[in-house]
Amino acid sequence: MDYSQFFSDKKIRINVEGNIGCGKTTLSNALAEKLKADVIVLEEFENNPYLPLLYKNSDVGFQTEMFFLVSRYKQYQNWRNKFVISDYDMLKNKIFAEITIKNQNDLEKFNQIYDVLTKDFKKADIIIYIETSTDVTYERIKRRNRDMEKVIEKNYLETVNNGYRNYFKKTKENFIKVDGDTFNVFSEKDLNNLTEKIIDFSEVELNV
Repeated sequence: MDYSQFFSDKKIRINVEGNIGCGKTTLSNALAEKLKADVIVLEEFENNPYLPLLYKNSDVGFQTEMFFLVSRYKQYQNWRNKFVISDYDMLKNKIFAEITIKNQNDLEKFNQIYDVLTKDFKKADIIIYIETSTDVTYERIKRRNRDMEKVIEKNYLETVNNGYRNYFKKTKENFIKVDGDTFNVFSEKDLNNLTEKIIDFSEVELNV
């Protein structure tokens, strides 16, 4: 079945979210290809010079999150009047800032800048939240063997996991939860089932 027909005239935004190593980029690419999205937007994490330092426990939380905020802000400017799938949502700025920015004054400053930059942004039509256990994300990060991620500790991943869980318990935004421990993006059956959930969700929640 060609699921892309449902989205051929739709100008919606689907963002994929979840912990480090949960499979956001892989799923985003798979959905973009399957649904024939106009645009696939991927986070430019490799360009952030502060991220390796942060993973080594350096006190660069504010610099790290500001770099990501500005980078994501620039990418968002091109998201209008398109069918877009992205491997992140701006919500992650708030989740990670609460974890990485230790100084309260810096955190307040970051939140003020975030509010100014995002005040006119349209929220995602659908967020796909990949909920994955800390043990699974830790093993996946070890397997992909990125240099900067070799120093990431399991307790940090657990803190991030808790941040996401708490956010999605409270949010009123439109989201679909995926069990990242069992979902197989390379399984046609799993991907079709998720696609059908997206379509059903769209018809009910978005009236598109």
